[in-house]
Amino acid sequence: VSMSVSGFLYDRRFNDWDEERLGARLSFGYRITPDLSISAGITGQRVDMTGYDPNTAVQPLKDVYGKSSLFSGELALVHDTRDSPIQASQGHFFEANFQQSFGDFSYPRFELEFRRYWLVAERADGSGKQTFSFSTRAAYSGTDTPIYENFFAGGYATIRGFEFRGASPVLGPNNTEVGGRFQWLNTLEY
Repeated sequence: VSMSVSGFLYDRRFNDWDEERLGARLSFGYRITPDLSISAGITGQRVDMTGYDPNTAVQPLKDVYGKSSLFSGELALVHDTRDSPIQASQGHFFEANFQQSFGDFSYPRFELEFRRYWLVAERADGSGKQTFSFSTRAAYSGTDTPIYENFFAGGYATIRGFEFRGASPVLGPNNTEVGGRFQWLNTLEY
């Protein structure tokens, strides 16, 4: 059984807006088997969107200008057989996550992630591991999702070879990166 309490303050500067988030999270987890666990949590946050003119911005940014409150309840199921959570070379990781947000915006959010690792070669002493891996991530968020909660891709953590958030739908004459409510990312790595 686990319990986690955390607080956060983010002050971010993106290409099209500035975002400040102040919030807290409380979650509880239970390990069903050594590889399978379930968790439930609640998060509350205050989001302040600035750094753009709300009169000339694209509609998704007009909808969120200023401060908004966002709360969410979350359930997650994780099956993890990796030999290491940091530098895995064998096993798999699967997570199914459902979140319901409410407050100034109300929407559901589903996320599925699967990663598989195969050890191709290693030295006799266990060093110099060569690993092949596959991952897929699919997610969907409801129609009332604010732009700051949309899915964005680009950068080392999602799609390498693109700038951070560079693989995103854009709107308006300024090509405002608006993200999307659906995401499906796949990778193969050696």
